[in-house]
Amino acid sequence: MEKIKFKIDEKSLFYGVYNDYKKGQTATVSTPLNQSNNPEKWRKDILNLTEANCRQDTLPAMLINQCQRSSHSGNEITDVFVFDKLLLNGDPLNTDYQYVMYIKKETDEYITKLNGQKAKNTHLGRLKLHYPQNFIFRSDGYNIDNKKVLDDILKQDGEFAFIVRGFEYNQTDKTLNIITSLIGPQNIRLSTVFIRKKGIGEKLIIDPTKVSKSDILISNDIVDAVDEELEFDLPDNKDIEIRNTSKVINGVLGEEKVFELLSNQLKEENELYHTSKDYKYSPYDIEYIENGHKQYIEVKATSGVKKIFNMSKGELKFMQEYKKYYTLYLITKVKEEFPEIYKYTCDDIMKMNKEYLSTRFYA
Repeated sequence: MEKIKFKIDEKSLFYGVYNDYKKGQTATVSTPLNQSNNPEKWRKDILNLTEANCRQDTLPAMLINQCQRSSHSGNEITDVFVFDKLLLNGDPLNTDYQYVMYIKKETDEYITKLNGQKAKNTHLGRLKLHYPQNFIFRSDGYNIDNKKVLDDILKQDGEFAFIVRGFEYNQTDKTLNIITSLIGPQNIRLSTVFIRKKGIGEKLIIDPTKVSKSDILISNDIVDAVDEELEFDLPDNKDIEIRNTSKVINGVLGEEKVFELLSNQLKEENELYHTSKDYKYSPYDIEYIENGHKQYIEVKATSGVKKIFNMSKGELKFMQEYKKYYTLYLITKVKEEFPEIYKYTCDDIMKMNKEYLSTRFYA
């Protein structure tokens, strides 16, 4: 198998996000491989790594100890994978560091509960793939620093907060492609990205079927998302009603129409994803993979016929950072049965006439 591609648990690895919860709610940085006793339900895609040439056969004891020390229960490190050549969404990642993952197996038959009582370990034998954020090992010829790698992803991603959705390892050229989605400006508050539910993050989803004048209220969770210094247009107070309901509905309809259009054009391996439906402050609306590279789609829509649209400073910054992989879809007559759809590249947009309708002043 030349390429090994696998997704990881949503919410298990995010970065550039400010944790505004009082306790808990950190990234889990692991994905279970065998939650069920049925081997048919095990994560065979991840287990393929154990047969790949990224697996380290001979390891220094200090590196094994580094992998084990974060656990509070007995465990065995069954496999360690070290990656030298890293890609970010298909492009070379500019980093000087190695990245590590490892598989850990729980070996304690009994565990100690918070009340001090012993109990049978229901997770005995469970395997997890770990990719810790703060793993550092610089000895015996290794230069592993997962946090530095994540810092370099943040920098190369234009300083936008991101989640890692999965990985793809190519055994021929020995590259690890790190597949990310951008979820908002750096330091976006965690509570606006994941709603807390029984200690487990749940994605914040805006349901387009519920858009109405009474429903389009900005909740406390959403409004507190980003400080005003960040380059996104957000409301200034907590209970403000969105004034232009029609504009919001047009945007939702436009995104759904473009997503449907792309769904009919692309295949399953393109991994089409409606990003802004799950992550409201993503700097783009839709993404997919083409020829190994992430493609970014921004959607603008109007019920009128004029080809006019607005872009925030954050959207403009993102477009210029990713101009090679960026397309803007403009939909006019969006509420009609047969709307008009136009496609523009970054170069097309920068050649358009521009009008600056407002300026922000700081007293």
